[in-house]
Amino acid sequence: MSLGKKIRSGVFWVALASVSTRALGIVTRLVLAMLLTREAFGIVAGANLYVDALQLVREAGFGSALIYFRSRHPEEEEQAEYTTFWFVLGMALILYALTLVAAPLAVPFARHPNPLIAPVLRVLGLNLILGAFARVPMIRLAKQLDFKRRAIPDVVPNVVNVGVSLPLAVLGWGVWSLVYGRLAATLARVALAWWVTGWRPRWVFVPRLARTLFAYGKHIVGSQLLILGITNIDDVFVIRLLGWDPEGVYDNAYRLSNLPATQVTGVVNQVMFPALARVREDLQVFRHVYFQALRYVALVSVPIAGGTVLFAPDVVALIGAQKWHDMIVPMQLLAVYGLMRSLAANMGNVYRGGGRPQYLTYIAVWRLTTMALLLYPAIRWAGIVGVSALSAAVSLVDFVISVTLAHRILHTGWRDYVGALGIPLGVGALITGLMFLILARWWPTPGLVRMIGAGIIYVGAYAGGVVGRGLRGTSDE
Repeated sequence: MSLGKKIRSGVFWVALASVSTRALGIVTRLVLAMLLTREAFGIVAGANLYVDALQLVREAGFGSALIYFRSRHPEEEEQAEYTTFWFVLGMALILYALTLVAAPLAVPFARHPNPLIAPVLRVLGLNLILGAFARVPMIRLAKQLDFKRRAIPDVVPNVVNVGVSLPLAVLGWGVWSLVYGRLAATLARVALAWWVTGWRPRWVFVPRLARTLFAYGKHIVGSQLLILGITNIDDVFVIRLLGWDPEGVYDNAYRLSNLPATQVTGVVNQVMFPALARVREDLQVFRHVYFQALRYVALVSVPIAGGTVLFAPDVVALIGAQKWHDMIVPMQLLAVYGLMRSLAANMGNVYRGGGRPQYLTYIAVWRLTTMALLLYPAIRWAGIVGVSALSAAVSLVDFVISVTLAHRILHTGWRDYVGALGIPLGVGALITGLMFLILARWWPTPGLVRMIGAGIIYVGAYAGGVVGRGLRGTSDE
């Protein structure tokens, strides 16, 4: 199968997995928002920040390095896999031991302390160990561009999460319904990853290969930690200055409005980095694959972001306007952030696939510094609305910087980006603006009926205005 066909097949299967699980996740989150308190979402969001950061430390960039790794000797690639497995598992055990000791220190951090955060951290921290068992099997599937089989351990665990968290929430388990749902999903992913791949670890650890993997991965993990800090420093400030309850509102607004960043980009990144790593020696093919992916991201991300801006009031009305009324404006602002992040994140594949992972670190340092300096005044100015506005503004500047650095690898200009993004962004902005005026004038009352009816019109208008021309030129050269 040609690389182009593998990419299209990979995008299809990853998209199918992502869309199905995301749709299920959205419905579940909306139902849970009706059942659980705002504070419960805030506590789990805070615990997830900690666990997610340690997961990046646990891996130390070995995952990306393993995808990039090439050797003339097949046995070395197997030894690199075993070395990665034992390194990641060893790091997981060390980090979880630290978590057991440090968990109580998180209790007084928030403005309004809640003692539940300590036991939640200790239980969710088990994901550090459990998730380590699935890393190499999942990396093998990505490296082989075998996303059809990877769809199984990607999709089923999300179903397991819903099957555990939703009944527990109905039974009144509160915050623990979210915690046990995530743990169950991780267990399912490990079991399915081992079953699908048939891969098993051996007692092999080669220090020389570990040093090789770390030499590449240190740039990746550094940038990933910085990016995690960038994408979560806002949550840290909200928790510290406002408390767990506002964090619950902000976290839900972020997750419901960031479909482009968290899902569309995830679909493309899983496929494009292994693909770009394969063709890194051929600049013409490398450039074509990148702009093809960027075009696909824009075609899907733009209407999702525009729809979020339009229908945020309808979503809040559906889950309880009185309870979640202050989530509307943050959702709308964070939709802009999600769109720009989805476009800029794809450039990270260029940096990694082009052998310049340090560019990710440069961008991350700038963003983290900017956010750290401006978050406090933003929160004091307008609370979570100020945080959301700052995130949207920084993402716009970040996009310009990301494109400028990508020029150094691709040897392209802004005209190429206009060709890939001009039609989706232009048509999307026009239709979103028109629909906003129409709804404000003739259909002002938000609700499920308006969201479905106007949503069909919105999607149809966007498809008619952009898809036919937007897909032109995306076939293989």
